Amino acid sequence: MLKQYLVKNGTLLSILNGEEKKSDILVTDGVVTEIAEHIEAPEADVIDAEGMYVSTGWLDSHCHFANWGGDPVGISPVEDLLRQGVTYALDLGTLGTDNYEEYRKTILWRTDLHFRNFLNISKYGAGVRPMDFTCPEDIDRDAVIAMANKYRYELMGLKARIDDKFCYDPVYVMDQLRSLGDELGMRIAVHAPRSRIGIEKLLTYLKKGDILCHTLAGNSDVMRVVNDDGTVKQCVLDARERGVIFDLSHGSNAYSYDTAEAAWKAGFFVDTVSSDLHGRNLNGPVFNLGVVMTKVHGLTGKPWWWVLNKTVAESARLLDITDKQTEITVGKPADLTVFRIETGEFTYLDSKKESRTFSEKATAVYACTGAKVYTCR
Repeated sequence: MLKQYLVKNGTLLSILNGEEKKSDILVTDGVVTEIAEHIEAPEADVIDAEGMYVSTGWLDSHCHFANWGGDPVGISPVEDLLRQGVTYALDLGTLGTDNYEEYRKTILWRTDLHFRNFLNISKYGAGVRPMDFTCPEDIDRDAVIAMANKYRYELMGLKARIDDKFCYDPVYVMDQLRSLGDELGMRIAVHAPRSRIGIEKLLTYLKKGDILCHTLAGNSDVMRVVNDDGTVKQCVLDARERGVIFDLSHGSNAYSYDTAEAAWKAGFFVDTVSSDLHGRNLNGPVFNLGVVMTKVHGLTGKPWWWVLNKTVAESARLLDITDKQTEITVGKPADLTVFRIETGEFTYLDSKKESRTFSEKATAVYACTGAKVYTCR
């Protein structure tokens, strides 16, 4: 913990409009106290950001850290998020009613990472057993309602995975997910990149603020967002019009360059960019949020501030994450990521093991949250 530190010589990047400004940033007792072109602070610890950008702290709106230390799925909030530039993260339904409270004891108030959670409506959550849903009894409605009401602030919504690999009956589970979401007044999120239910039927379940994860997976013809003629499916356009959130959530098996490019050419891009980072894709194809943003930037040709806007600002806005800053502001607690844009040739695989080579890469160098500064790996 630092009494005072100075982020010096960096380029302050607005992720709301792309404005760049050479700036020093002074943080005292965890609060941003001055932003100016040149600041003298002899007592401050200096973080040299020469040649680097400084933005509001990165937000990963879909990852899995809730079972860290207890399961191969879980990742470390410090090593795999804070030390990769992420200051705020959402755990997207790793745990269910049988294990959520135990998780709270191991992580709540014990990390500098800011976070919120989704509750899996399977009693066991994801990763504990081969399948999340094997029978109706795997969903304990009373327990879901009690848990959601008890931890209403922490829990942002409800989640289910309905691929055949994880779910014995996708229609039954979606009926339950929709019903529980309505009864509790909570948003729902669904994982369905390989589901036989089909995108037309699935989207009928989703309302304003609900999330379709893994939008650009390309794993199933019936779940594609683009028609064979290259146009966006009408059900997708209708869902977006009513406020359904289409998330990237890269993951191990849920992001295809070809699918993403086809959607982009059709004029469709996801509303939010996230990693779906977990213990089984840390070593590829995901690696970290910076790599996911690198792929998006390289594929779309959009500027970095636009990619960060989709990743941080739009995620915060659409998901109503009111305690996440989208700009660095004097008088607010420090929440910022210092990163560099490297140039060269950077080759990464998608989830189908197809490779693309990109000329720029985003690499986090420091993550600052309050009075703490993390050096990134």
